[in-house]
Amino acid sequence: MGLVSQAVYDGGRHVLGVIPKTLMPREITGDTVGEVKAVSGMHQRKAEMARQADAFIALPGGYGTLEELLEVITWAQLGIHDKP
Repeated sequence: MGLVSQAVYDGGRHVLGVIPKTLMPREITGDTVGEVKAVSGMHQRKAEMARQADAFIALPGGYGTLEELLEVITWAQLGIHDKP
């Protein structure tokens, strides 16, 4: 995600990273790109990302990526959002 964020930022677009406060020491190891918003937990992270998004894409990742993707799909099935 770092390379994608950097490319978007270099292209003059807004970059927003949303991270739980408890993960900041472990996950933020260098300079950040764009805006970083700290939230209280993973559910708040996913809700904030969904609120800010115009659409959703998934890039290769791990179990966390899969879980986030499935939650967004579930929210669409439940009518919580209608974003592509």
